[in-house]
Formats: sequence, structure tokens, C-alpha cells
Amino acid sequence: MIFCLPPQYVEKMKTAISSGRLNPEKLNNMTSAQRREFLSGIVGKENAKEVNLLFEKKLLLKNQEKAMTDWARETTGMSKEAKEKTLEKIKKTYAEKKRRLENPKENEKFLNEITSDVYSKKMNTDITLNEAQNITELSSDVIKYREKLKSDFTWNTKQDGINYGASKVAFENYTNALRSDALKRPLLAPTSPAKIIEDAYIAFNFIADNSRSLLATFDNSFWGRQGIKVAFDPRFTGKWAKNFAKSFKDIGQTLKSGNKKGDAIIDATKAEIYSRKNYLNGRYELGKKLDIKGMEEEFPTSFPSRIPVLGRFFKAAEVAYEAGAMRLRADVADAMYMMAEKVGRDLKNKVTVGDINLTVNSITGRGALPVGEEYQAIANKAFFSIKFLKANLDTLMSPLALLKDPTSFAKQQAAKNLLSIVSVVGSILGIAKALDPDSVSFDPRSTNFGKIKIGDTRFDITGGMSSIITLVSRIATQASTSSVTGKVTKLGEGYGAPTGMDVFWNFVNNKFSPIASVLSDLVQQETFEGDKPTILSTAKGLTVPIIMQELASSSQNEKSANLMLILISEALGVSANTYGLRTNWQQSTSKELLQFKDKIGDKEFKKANNEFNKRANDWFSEIKDSDEYKNLTDDDKSKLISGERTNIKEKIFREYNFRYRK
Repeated sequence: MIFCLPPQYVEKMKTAISSGRLNPEKLNNMTSAQRREFLSGIVGKENAKEVNLLFEKKLLLKNQEKAMTDWARETTGMSKEAKEKTLEKIKKTYAEKKRRLENPKENEKFLNEITSDVYSKKMNTDITLNEAQNITELSSDVIKYREKLKSDFTWNTKQDGINYGASKVAFENYTNALRSDALKRPLLAPTSPAKIIEDAYIAFNFIADNSRSLLATFDNSFWGRQGIKVAFDPRFTGKWAKNFAKSFKDIGQTLKSGNKKGDAIIDATKAEIYSRKNYLNGRYELGKKLDIKGMEEEFPTSFPSRIPVLGRFFKAAEVAYEAGAMRLRADVADAMYMMAEKVGRDLKNKVTVGDINLTVNSITGRGALPVGEEYQAIANKAFFSIKFLKANLDTLMSPLALLKDPTSFAKQQAAKNLLSIVSVVGSILGIAKALDPDSVSFDPRSTNFGKIKIGDTRFDITGGMSSIITLVSRIATQASTSSVTGKVTKLGEGYGAPTGMDVFWNFVNNKFSPIASVLSDLVQQETFEGDKPTILSTAKGLTVPIIMQELASSSQNEKSANLMLILISEALGVSANTYGLRTNWQQSTSKELLQFKDKIGDKEFKKANNEFNKRANDWFSEIKDSDEYKNLTDDDKSKLISGERTNIKEKIFREYNFRYRK
């Protein structure tokens, strides 16, 4: 946004320049804070920082005389004639300054003294003179070590590369800390509507970020979700395996030595990547950037790592995820650049390299959103892993992208990656089907598609891509296949039948972030399980890790897969969901159930409901594999299930009535 000095202050500034009250030498001998204070007496406090910022930017330019003249002209709108009158004064002032700038020692001191407002503007937060000097010194270290880089972007010694990477990480850590410190003020008593809104926004962000980090922890899930597309591609499987093994070493070191060791691992990972040839020659940032900066969307904050004892486990999960993702992306990118080079692609072309970077980001779970950063921040609050979802969409859509641009090297590699995924997933499902015909469904309208079913537990081996295929298949065919009974239902046909919009909304709802899910439950007055939201269920949804939630849910189902298998699967990113036939009597408005609830009380009513679901599932497990059941039509299957559920319900009613009569 262009700064424009209000007219009433323009005249004051012109007068100050003409009288000599405002001259470059005088300003240059002041610190940033002193200049702002001095200028506020001329242009007002609200304009002083912008005027000083423009002054400091001009001081950093090589042609100091022209810079100062331009500063005066740009700030005041000075005419050409007035400019000429001022030029002589500026020339005299800068005769001595020129001598100082040509002296290395004095020039270094000069640069350290003038950068406070420049850095404040760039970093979007106020910083002190000492902080500005620290930034300058740290950036000087980066420049000093980079000077040891050879013309072919290799180092004379490995230590030179380590020194360069370490200095760059130190610079980034310091500047990032200055930015984050600006947000770490405590919430004070509200003093105005604006203050209330500001504090509410800070509190909302705090809850949103920390709840997502808490739910994503206690696992090493990157490898079975975001990284699974790399594992299934034979060209990169070795790199996946190497980094997968390395992640456990990171976890062990963090658990053993604490959070500082975890931070050191992430810093060392960044430093090593910054010392690589493809970072130094600019390929990682040419066109579209490769995501190697850490801070994945699942871990927007490290605050939970401060929790006593449990914080160390959180930190271990964060380190394994972030360090692993950075290493894998850099490794796959290096391999893909080499492949492109071998077939004669121009790796100085920003479109060619940028497309490769985007492809690598996508196959490692980091899709690019087609909106600006401010809108991405909003999307990240609303959805748990919006970039991961976009990465899966990019992968599935890669054949269409290739049709639009068949000569693109990156799009060719993306299509080959999808072909590898389909081949490997298809082979695994085929083997599972041969061993147990009921463990796999190839009907894309069923949520069992792309999963291996053991008991009532489904293991997703597609890294979440199967859910997208199921959504599209259901909407395209306007039909849905039950993952429990196998019955095919036409969307929108019959009373209470789900519509295409219901199917789409359920998909979106399952992708919500923890805080968005809680808000959705409160608005609808219904949780995902069909119960009314409570303080306990809300707290659980915001704080309990997903792996623990799934383990608790599976433990309540006698026909779930082995709990240890579920725990290991979830920990490695292979989602395991357990469910069977289930009816929630709490949602029913039938007069019969309401009277039953009034008679036995809420606690016993829930027990009766659980018993009903258990008996219904036991019965269905016995008959679902029989030829008699399989040969029934969908309508006859529904009638059979409905009739038996009615029999079970009436039997439970009789048992409770007999018990309460006694």
C-alpha cells in the first residue's frame, strides 16, 4: 500500500527542509526511535514511522545523494524547482557521508544503526535497535559462509556446508521468534469492543491450533498417510524406507533427551537441506517453492510440548512428522531433478522446475491451495488437513492434467506415480480378497472400497484417497452401498433417504478441524455418533488424540480387529475405523422408545440400547456370509434385517419389563 502524507503535513515538512531544521545529516546521526520522535513533531506521530521507514530504505541504496533527494520529493511532492534548491544542501551533507560509506568499518556500523524500521516493516512487527543489529549480524554470517561455495554449487568441505546451513537456520529461528513474540501477550481485561474482538480472535486461534496439534500427536502417521504415495512408487520406495527408519531414531532421541533435542533435530534437518546443491542453485525455490520449511498443517503450534511429561511425547511426534516430511520432499525432489536432467529438460526454466516442486509437494501430502495465504489460514482453521486433501485430489486428477499438457515432465511423473499407486494398492487388495473374500469390496460406492476389513474394523491403505473416489461414485451414480449390509440405496428415493447433498456434506464434515467439528456439533445438537453434545464430548473432541479415540471406540466392539493391530496401524498412519450395525435410540422420537426410557431411566436406557446393538451385530455376523442371505434381493435383505431387529428390541423390552415388575 502506497503511503501518502496528508496535505497539512506536506507544507510543514517543506518548511522544515528549507529552514534547515530537517536535514539528512541530522537524521542520519539519530537512531530509528530518535528519528521517529523527531519527525513526529513535524508530520505527526501517526505518520512519523512511515516517513522514517522511507528514509531508512533510501539510506540503504548505493546512490545516497539521489536517494535523499527522492525521499524529500516522494514524501512532500516537492516540485522540480524546489528539488534543485534542496540538492545543494544534500550534496554538502553527503560529501562526508560518502567518505564514511567507503570505509568498511564505518559502513558496517552505519548499516547496523539504520535498519530498525526497515526490518519492522518487513517482518510486520515492531523490533528494537538491538534486534535489528542482531538480524544484520546473523545475515552477515550467512553471507560469509556462502562465499565458500564453489561455482558448481558444491562445497570445498562438508563442514563448510554444515556451517552455511546452521547459520541460515539460526537467522530464520531468530526472525521467526521475533514474529511469534508479538503474539504472546496475555489476555487482559477488555477495555473496548475492539479489544474484546481482538482477544476473542487470539483465543479462537489458540484453541484451533492447539486442538489440531493435540489430536495429531502420539503417532508417526506421516508415512502411512501423507507419505504413502511415495512408498507405493518403486522409483522412490527406497527413499521412503530410509526416512521411515530415520523417523524412529528421531522419536527415540527426543523421548530420551527432551524437547531441546527435538528442536535440534529439526534445525539440523533444515541445515542439511540448506547445504544441498539444489537448494543453493535455487531449484527448491524456482517458480513454485518446494515445501521444506517445516511447520506442517497438522502441527500449527508446539505449545502442547510444554505439558509436563506428555509434552515430550507430543514433541517426538512433531519432530518425526516435520523432519521426516522435509527430508522426504528434498530427497524425492533431488531424484526428480536428476530424472528431468537425463531426458534433457531445462532446469533453469522456472515453469519446468516449479511444476516439479508442486508435484513433489503433492505426492508427499502438501497440495497447493488456489488462494492467497490469508485465505489459506482460514481454511486451515476450518479443516484438519486441507492441503493433504488437495494433494490427494491432485494425485487422482493427474491423468486429466497430463491430457491438458502432455509434454510437461512433472505431469508425466505425477501420472506415473498414480499408476504405481493403483498397481500396488490393487495387488494388496487382490491378495487380501484371495485370502478372505469378505475382507475387500471393489464397489466404489461403499466406504469399504480401498480398505481391508478384519471383523468390524476397516484399514485404509490408500492414504485417504478412497474416500474421494467413493464420494464421486455415489454422486455420479446417485446410489450408495452400505458398508455393513451391502444394500444399494438410491439417493433421495424414499422417506428419510440421504440425498447427494447429504453425501457431500458428510464428506466435508469428516474433514473438519477439531474446533470446526465441535461448532458443527453444537449447531446441529448432534455429535458424529448421533448423541447430544456435552461438555465432556466437546473436551474430548478438542484434546484427545485421534489414535486414542479410535482405540477407545474399537475396544467397545467385540468384533473389532485385534486392538494391538489397530494401535500399530493408527500409529503408522493407516486409518482403522470400527463399526457395525448400530441404532441410536436417543435420536428416536417413537412413542414406544420414549415411554421405555421414562420407565427405566436414562442410564438403563443406554445400557439397553448397547445390548440391542450387540445382539443385532452378533446375529448379522452369523448370517451375512450364508448363501441364503447372499442370494436375497436388496429389498428382502432389508426386510430380514428390519424384522430381526424388531424381534431383538421386543425381547429386550420384555426382559426389562419382567425385571422392573419384580
